[in-house]
Amino acid sequence: MAQKIEQNELAWRGNSPVSTVFDDVYYSADNGLEETDHVFLHGIGAPDIWMGQDHYVIAETGFGTGLNFLATWRAFKASGATGRLTFISVEGFPLTEDALRSAHETFPEVSIYSGQLCDAWPPAADGFHPRIFEDGRVTLILLFGDAAKTLPRLNAQVDAWFLDGFAPAKNPAMWSEEILDQVARLSRPGTRLATFTAAGFVRRGLQERGFDIVKAPGYGRKRERLIGEAKLPAPRSNTSRTQLPEWATLPKQTEGPFVVVGAGIAGRSVAYALARRGKKVTLIESPPSPCASEVPSAIIAPKFILDSQSHAHFFTSAYAFAIAHPAFAPYWATIKGVNLLSKSDADRKRHSKLAAHLGWSSDWLAWDGETLNLPRGGTVKTSDVLEALTGNIEVLTFHIDKLEQTEDGWRLHNFSSGEHIDAAHVVIATGVGTSILPYRLIWPEIRPNRGQVEVLDAKAAAGLPSTSISFGGYLTAEVDGSRTLGSTFDKIAEIRAQDYQARAESRTTIETQFSNATGLNVPNDAYVGSWAGVRATTADHLPFVGAFYSSEQISAQYAPLAKDAKTTGLRPAEPLDGISILTGLGSKGFQYGPLLGEFLAASLCGDPLPLPADQIPSLHPLRQKIRAIIRGT
Repeated sequence: MAQKIEQNELAWRGNSPVSTVFDDVYYSADNGLEETDHVFLHGIGAPDIWMGQDHYVIAETGFGTGLNFLATWRAFKASGATGRLTFISVEGFPLTEDALRSAHETFPEVSIYSGQLCDAWPPAADGFHPRIFEDGRVTLILLFGDAAKTLPRLNAQVDAWFLDGFAPAKNPAMWSEEILDQVARLSRPGTRLATFTAAGFVRRGLQERGFDIVKAPGYGRKRERLIGEAKLPAPRSNTSRTQLPEWATLPKQTEGPFVVVGAGIAGRSVAYALARRGKKVTLIESPPSPCASEVPSAIIAPKFILDSQSHAHFFTSAYAFAIAHPAFAPYWATIKGVNLLSKSDADRKRHSKLAAHLGWSSDWLAWDGETLNLPRGGTVKTSDVLEALTGNIEVLTFHIDKLEQTEDGWRLHNFSSGEHIDAAHVVIATGVGTSILPYRLIWPEIRPNRGQVEVLDAKAAAGLPSTSISFGGYLTAEVDGSRTLGSTFDKIAEIRAQDYQARAESRTTIETQFSNATGLNVPNDAYVGSWAGVRATTADHLPFVGAFYSSEQISAQYAPLAKDAKTTGLRPAEPLDGISILTGLGSKGFQYGPLLGEFLAASLCGDPLPLPADQIPSLHPLRQKIRAIIRGT
């Protein structure tokens, strides 16, 4: 199970908010915004330092009230910068949303930014929480958890640091050797640094790690502070980063242009994430099979699991990210929230354990002894979300007969028309499979799973609970006068045309499941239609995202694992140039797709990754192949 994160409330000392954990002020009583401008923004040379840059990355130790982020966001926007800003910040004791809003009330200058931050504020869940602002030009990546354990999981190259983890005497752990090692690891020659402290051991520790450090005038009653710049790679070596299996490599970076094949939630999420990074993207709808993402509406509710594996963090982070995603915001059902029903004593015990262990505030999760209520979850209108993700991206309907590697990338052929499309990089996001891949590529096993839902007239179904409910199946809230009741999960060996047609027996299964879980019956006159489609599922119920690889090369390179699964020194797996994959989202496409699209786009563009490094193997396209090699199958 994910580590429980303790939330922090505020106390006040005059005009300064104080941490109840560290008994230290978050910002100066004189003027917190002026302090941020003086110590941090001027300390790194902003705004000049990011002008003319395509992408500028700032990392911070200690998010606190977020005032540094808000001030940086405001300064970046006011400067007229044409590039993008990513702000990464680690926080072990995140404030509650109410405390966050209270801390910002003193500063009306940043109220427009504060409102957006607070509305997108994550639950107190261990892991990474990316958030998107300013039409994609400003990204915040919050790292919730102990800094010494969390920063080694970060894959990024940082252009500037704000070291702001309370005073060293109050919070010595944030100024430890381990943290300074991470600052050095994530920096490059030229990386700037600013901090409010002038402590000698901090100055010496940074100098030992390759930073030129000088003292500068402090703010207010504080006489001095430190600023600096990384000149050369750190003279002391350190390997304090999450170590991954050799095969768990990332796709090769590319400039594009990009072609994304597949116009469901997976493909559109990748296209959106690439386009907001300024990349030229073409999205391909490849007929004739209907897309599973065309289900009339979808419930956004997390898959909670009671274990400590890294994908437990992924489930909650993906859920919270989808809820805050700009493309989802206008298309929620009027009635928000999802109720997870307990169908048995085992369900009640499990739900009770989840609520107690997570410890999320009641605006994220509430347990009443029978039902887990998720106030932030709910129903979205899928067609509108898909359209919003695409925006101004070019969408083509193009049947692909063959995918061929060229000197400059890949060519997509349509033999019947004689046309082709060229791309420097192709993303395959085709759901249940594709026949266009060259035989030598490793295509992960995707299991087709047929699903059917029933469309209900909301007025005729007025006697049913109005909120979204989940019980193994689900009932959505009303969207545009309709509700959907589902769903079947039918394993099929191969896909046939009739799998996309409604079946009477499937409706009966759905009705029975709903009645058994709720004690209610759907009025006969409420049914106005059915929808059926085929989902792309995987053996371990986790998606595939990342690069493609040569089957022959991987089989030969990692053959020694069949004798000893702990063998190392086999060299990193070499990704193929210009091709990657996102598939296997199952019934959680609208929940997993947005975050996985961000992850893949960040990998391809060399941006800070919005997922912790230890989650990469469990989502990697090679994981099945490596398991097969180890088993000797």
